[in-house]
Amino acid sequence: MLPNEIMGLLGLAQRAGKIVFGTTAVESELRRPREILLIFAEDFSAATKGKLLAAAVKPPQVLQAGTMAEWGKHFGRQQVGVIAVADKNFAAGIWAKVQP
Repeated sequence: MLPNEIMGLLGLAQRAGKIVFGTTAVESELRRPREILLIFAEDFSAATKGKLLAAAVKPPQVLQAGTMAEWGKHFGRQQVGVIAVADKNFAAGIWAKVQP
């Protein structure tokens, strides 16, 4: 999982309605020309990951952390394999915290 500070930012983004979960919804977001941060679970399908990245109109920033079960537990769902942060300010804030 990501550090608590980043998890807090993800929680804020979720409450603000700026996070999209699931392959279909994320693919739809990627077809829009805007900055997006994708977070993939480590046990997410590589083939589906490739399909999502290929669908992107604008190349997204990509992180890989945690498992689908961990993300599901954090967001109150059964399993979460991919998360799209669809707000450039939240995405930039999270990205800045994970880069050395």
